[in-house]
Amino acid sequence: MRYLARVLVLCGGFCAWAYSAGDDTVDWLLSKHATTAPASRPDQPTPSATAPAAPDPQRPVRRATLLFSDGEKLRAAIATTRDKPIRVWIEQDKEYRDVPFDLIQSMQASVLWERDEKEWAFKESGSDIKVYSGKTYPARELQYTLTLLNGQTLTGGVVAPIYVPTREGDKVYVLHKRQKGEVGQTLGQLVYVKSVQFE
Repeated sequence: MRYLARVLVLCGGFCAWAYSAGDDTVDWLLSKHATTAPASRPDQPTPSATAPAAPDPQRPVRRATLLFSDGEKLRAAIATTRDKPIRVWIEQDKEYRDVPFDLIQSMQASVLWERDEKEWAFKESGSDIKVYSGKTYPARELQYTLTLLNGQTLTGGVVAPIYVPTREGDKVYVLHKRQKGEVGQTLGQLVYVKSVQFE
């Protein structure tokens, strides 16, 4: 006699009760819809690392010129995360303001502070004593002034990706609030987006 166990089958956003242990319907559903493996695992490269994703056709793209802190300029079509505004932290008001990407005329960075930080490490495993390694890494804090199409301006901390779609996939630049470089790097090597000017 065939043993029947009631199981919950998840498929394509809806739930259905079915019977397992030889039930043809369950076997068909599992073969067509069920996925038990995660989208990416730490021991495997993500799909984007092996095959660049095609540019998102639904993401709004705008022509702009990006100026970097090392003097490099890039004129390209750029985008940000689809359906996400640029979020600005207004320190004096202690609140965030969301600005639609398509209402921005320009973004200009200003450095609040930048310095070489000392690298500290625990003296030994399990110790709470830290010692200076003799090495440094660059760090800085930035804020951006956003000028809107209507002339209004907002200034504050911003953390947002800027995508430059290409045939090989997106190149990603990040508007940082805080930056931390690698040990041994200089402040000049820790490049940031200095300005974005939309056409």
